[in-house]
Amino acid sequence: MRIASRTPLLATTVLVVALAACTGTQTTALTTTPKNPAAQGEVETRRTANKNTEVNIEVEYMAPPQAVANNATTYVVWTKPLTEDLPPQNVGALVVGKDRKASLKTVTPYERFDLLVTPEPSGTVASPTNEPVMKAKISR
Repeated sequence: MRIASRTPLLATTVLVVALAACTGTQTTALTTTPKNPAAQGEVETRRTANKNTEVNIEVEYMAPPQAVANNATTYVVWTKPLTEDLPPQNVGALVVGKDRKASLKTVTPYERFDLLVTPEPSGTVASPTNEPVMKAKISR
């Protein structure tokens, strides 16, 4: 009788631990390309209760976008799902400060995706017009 009364508590504890593991923060390093080799950065992702993925990007040592591409004024962050044949989605702009640092917090519905950073003429472009300067593969 004593074991039976503890079973719901044990099951609840196991469920909470499993959910915490699934929704915990994951950190992924951004890799650079030859167009911006000094840049460094990482992406923290966390799956939310409503099945979105929060994305927090922190970068430093970024070259000014106009030094990387002739027509660029900003960097744009893109997500492209790994499981579907969809075009990259613009999820926000990384505005580089005079200290050569930038950050962006955004959300995507994807759980597994390529994250790309490209220099662009504006933060509102609908598709990438230049090659990525940083990238990461996110697989939650």
